[in-house]
Amino acid sequence: MRSVFSSVVSRVRVGVRIAAVVVLLSAAMYALAQDGTALRQAGAIPTLPAKVLIGLPEVAPNTDGSLSFGERTLHFTTAHGATVVSTDIPKSRILAVSDGNERIETGGTGGRIARAVIPYGGGLVLGTVTHKKVGLLTIEYLDGKGEYHGAVFSLRPEDIAGAMAGLDLQQVKTAAPQVRAEGACDAKGSESDTVRVEMVDADAASGFPAEDRVMLYEHLLEQLAAEKSVVTVYRAGDGSAAARCAEFTVRVRATGFDKGDQAVRASVGPLGHFVGTTKVRFELRIARQDGSPIFDEIIQKKEGSDSDSLNVTKVISKTVVKSLKRSRKEYRTAA
Repeated sequence: MRSVFSSVVSRVRVGVRIAAVVVLLSAAMYALAQDGTALRQAGAIPTLPAKVLIGLPEVAPNTDGSLSFGERTLHFTTAHGATVVSTDIPKSRILAVSDGNERIETGGTGGRIARAVIPYGGGLVLGTVTHKKVGLLTIEYLDGKGEYHGAVFSLRPEDIAGAMAGLDLQQVKTAAPQVRAEGACDAKGSESDTVRVEMVDADAASGFPAEDRVMLYEHLLEQLAAEKSVVTVYRAGDGSAAARCAEFTVRVRATGFDKGDQAVRASVGPLGHFVGTTKVRFELRIARQDGSPIFDEIIQKKEGSDSDSLNVTKVISKTVVKSLKRSRKEYRTAA
C-alpha cells in the first residue's frame, strides 16, 4: 500500500512540475508577444541598411540608405554629402507588401569586366562564387493624389523579417492591390500623344513576383516619360480629367514566368544566353480613349545577359514603348 501511495505522490509531483513549466512557457510567450507589440507601437524596430532599387520619386534608383519604421510611417533616409534626404510613406497609403529574394554579383559592372579578362576560363569559375543573395522588400502605395506607385528595396536577407515586423502586417494588406477606377472622359476630346499606364497585372498561375511587377511598371513610366513623342504620361489612380481623357491606355498582364539564375549565366560564359535565362510571357494591350484596341498581342521576352534577373523588366518596358510607337503610327496612317 505504501508503494502505491508513493507512486501516486510521485505522479502528482510530475504533473505539478509539467503544469508549472506550461504556465512559465505561456507567460514567456505572452511577454514576448507584448514586447513585440510594444516595439511596433514605440517604433523601436531597428534601423536597417537598405538600397532603393526603384520607386521613390525623390530618390534616384540604386541609392543606398536606411529604412526605419514609425508607428504610422515608413522612412527611407540617405545622405548626399552633408545633406540628408528623408522620404516617408504613410502606412495608411500602403496597398500591399511583399518579400522576395534575388542573386546579385558583388562586384557589379567592375566585377563582370574583371571576370571577362581572366584567362583560361578562370572568369567563369569566379562567376560562380562572386554572387550573393539579397532580400527584396516591395511596397505598393498611393501618393497624396491617389496615384499608384511601387518601390522595391534591397536588404540583407536576415533583415527582411525585421522590416515586415516594422510594417506591422496586421495593419498592412498583402493581397493584390487595387486603385480607384477612373471615370469616363467628360471632355470634348483627348489630348494627342498622352498615355495612361494601368497597373501591371499577373495571372495567379504565372508566378510573376511582386518585385518584377513593380519594377516593370516603374521602368515603363520612366521609358515613356523619356520618349519625346509622348506628351504626358499618367499613372493608374490619377482621377484628373486629363488622365481620364488620355489618348492611349497601356495594359500589361504577365501570363508566364521562368526565373533564371545570374550565377549560372555568369558561370557558363556565352552559353548564359541560353542557360539560366529569365523568361516572361505577357499580354500587351494598347487601346484608344474609347477602349478600342490598336495593339493586342502575347509577347515573350527573355534576359540572358550577365546581369541580375530583374533586368528583364527593362527589356519588357522597351518593347512596350516600341510597340506603342509602331501601333500609334499605323493607327494614324490608317485614320
